[in-house]
Amino acid sequence: MQHHLIVRGAITIAIAFSLFSASAQATSDCSVAAADAFRTCKADCKDEFRAAKLTCRGVEPVCGTACQAGRQVCFDAVDAALDTGQVPGGGTLTNCTDGTDGCKARLQTDKATCGAPCAPGNTVCDTCVDGFQVTAFGCRDTCRESWRSNTTLDALRDSCRATFKACIAACPAQ
Repeated sequence: MQHHLIVRGAITIAIAFSLFSASAQATSDCSVAAADAFRTCKADCKDEFRAAKLTCRGVEPVCGTACQAGRQVCFDAVDAALDTGQVPGGGTLTNCTDGTDGCKARLQTDKATCGAPCAPGNTVCDTCVDGFQVTAFGCRDTCRESWRSNTTLDALRDSCRATFKACIAACPAQ
């Protein structure tokens, strides 16, 4: 009799666990779907806002949106120099030949020498990692300063802006 109670209890627990797991999975699926819907809605709202701003400026939205996309591609090349340290047309950023990507890679390597990820309460590891994080911040800051003051990149930024303005000026009026 006691054996049947144990088996029945185990079966009850297994059923409850499987129902809980199915419920948790359904909740997770629902949450993922809601998050996806939010991201889609947010992107749509941004697109509508940009189109409305162009309309307010008297620019046909389809043309203006194409100009904005071209400007983004242009600035992506400028931003890539910060990430990689490589300046378009040759050369590297001053004091930042590997860009911020290099700073991040060195931080990961340095953290591993500390034994990271640190166990809870391991103050020696935490202190070691903290020091390397400060160093990595300085590295990224140096890269940003070099990126902002690079004359080639300044000229490229100016070119991106001028090309965008000329594109918008060539768009038909709304």
